[in-house]
Formats: sequence, C-alpha cells, structure tokens
Amino acid sequence: MIHAFFLLLVFLSEVAAIIAYGYWGFQFHSSTVIKWTLGIGIPVVVIVVWGLFLAPKASIEIPNVLRIIMKVMVFGFAAAALYSAGRPKLAILFGVCVLLSHGMDYALAEK
Repeated sequence: MIHAFFLLLVFLSEVAAIIAYGYWGFQFHSSTVIKWTLGIGIPVVVIVVWGLFLAPKASIEIPNVLRIIMKVMVFGFAAAALYSAGRPKLAILFGVCVLLSHGMDYALAEK
C-alpha cells in the first residue's frame, strides 16, 4: 500500500512537470502567438516523448540508462522552467518532491 502511494506521487509529479512546461510557455516574454505555441506545444511534445519512451508501457523500449537520463532531463527542465518563469521556490519544492517520490518508488519497487 505504501508503494502504491509513492506510485501516485510519481504520477502526480509527471502531471506537474507537464503543467510546469505549459506555465513557462505562457509566461514567456513574447507575442501571444508564441506564448500559445510554447504553452501548448512543449507540453504536447513532452507527453508524446513520455508515451513513446518513458511510460511504463512505452511504445519504444530503450536501455534503462537512457530512460533514467531522459527522466532526469524531463524533470530537471521542468524545474528549470519554473525557475525561469519566476517561481524559484516552487522549482525547488518541485525538484525535492520529484527526488523523494521517485527515490521511494525505486526503493520500494519489487525487484
């Protein structure tokens, strides 16, 4: 049951990363068209990449090392996006939550 709780937190961190990318895009200092393109486009690209390579039932299987690198990039860039959008405390909180939830999920996973 504890592992299920951390799996939920992992899922919520994935959703939060998508929201962070969208927030960054809509906060971008540019024209309305660029804001909408970034605010919708980047989350859609991340969702597609996640579904293809990183989801538990991903369409394309990749080596575990590459999967870890890509996840670190997705979550790291999401934290950086929050920081860049003027939300440094939220970026740190997000990063800490991701590390804790994913770390506990890994530690509790059946091997």
